[in-house]
Amino acid sequence: MDIKLFFPFVSLLKRSVFILLLLAQAHSFAQSNISKDIPVIDISFFKGPVPNNTSFASMTYIDYSYGFNIEGTRRSKDVKVKVALTISPNSSRSYLDKSRIKNENLDQLIAHEQGHIVIGFFIGKKVQDALNGSHYTKNYKNEIKAKYKKFYQEFEKLQHQYDEETNHGADKEAQIKWNRKIQLLD
Repeated sequence: MDIKLFFPFVSLLKRSVFILLLLAQAHSFAQSNISKDIPVIDISFFKGPVPNNTSFASMTYIDYSYGFNIEGTRRSKDVKVKVALTISPNSSRSYLDKSRIKNENLDQLIAHEQGHIVIGFFIGKKVQDALNGSHYTKNYKNEIKAKYKKFYQEFEKLQHQYDEETNHGADKEAQIKWNRKIQLLD
């Protein structure tokens, strides 16, 4: 991420992210089946090593895993499955290269990365809902695996769109628009 492109409105961004998180947790995710609350990150979250030759000053990784229970069969070929997704921001892989960031831009960068976490939880909820809305046969294990991959790839595009449209948080106006979008995720 090119530090020269960072905008200096850290205070506004901090408030926007804080409001965004409150709204997202109270509205969108309180009703989901995902049991974890969305964590609020700070500089101590980033514990991963900075890769050599990376073009980004920071990166946030989120791990997803799923489990399922068989709730019964409706017909001989229709298996009812309940899927539960676990979402875990991965601190040990996430990194932040402080040498590439001016102190006055640090909070802004962390706020952008917080947006990735909120979007990650939204993606998890959508994937879980899609898996639970699917029909399965006796081959449910393979079907869940294939559908998980398909749904995850479909929704993960949102993370890339977020970075592209905000220029990794450097485009002030685009970041503000995305903060509003993130508030409305459901």
